Amino acid sequence: LFFALVQLVLELVRREFPGRGVHAVAALAGLTDVDAITLSMSALARAGELGTAASAVLVALAANTLVKLGLACGLGTAALARALALPTLAVLAAWTLGLALP
Repeated sequence: LFFALVQLVLELVRREFPGRGVHAVAALAGLTDVDAITLSMSALARAGELGTAASAVLVALAANTLVKLGLACGLGTAALARALALPTLAVLAAWTLGLALP
């Protein structure tokens, strides 16, 4: 059901805002799950938009990772938050750097 909803929203965004909005949908979808946006982006990649598809999946992964970090920090101990914060931010920085490379 979530996959169908993501597909629908992506198609609406692509029709109403060509060339924009895919990353916003990816970020929203990534707040709960990355499977649906990953499957949706595979169709976009097959259509020749590999760069957009790859960056959208990374945006969804980043959103999902930040949500999980927030949950761990909020529900866990201060020691857990300290142990997770730096490695998580390092991974996000590496993904960002990866997007910037050609």
